[in-house]
Amino acid sequence: MSGAYLTVAAIADEAGFSPRTVLRWVEGGDLEAVRFPGGRLRISQTAWKAFLADHTTTSGARTLASVDDGGE
Repeated sequence: MSGAYLTVAAIADEAGFSPRTVLRWVEGGDLEAVRFPGGRLRISQTAWKAFLADHTTTSGARTLASVDDGGE
């Protein structure tokens, strides 16, 4: 991992999720993080961008709403 590091709170704020959700991503191995001395958990910008790329759908993808209404 390289580049600047982000806090769990900063990622949660940017993503619109709770910090606990971000921690679940880390604990589940979906989001790579580093624990610095003193126990501080940080995520590199590189890891965050990779996570976003892996978990972002294209605009043409079906959404849950389109499944619920038959895609209409």
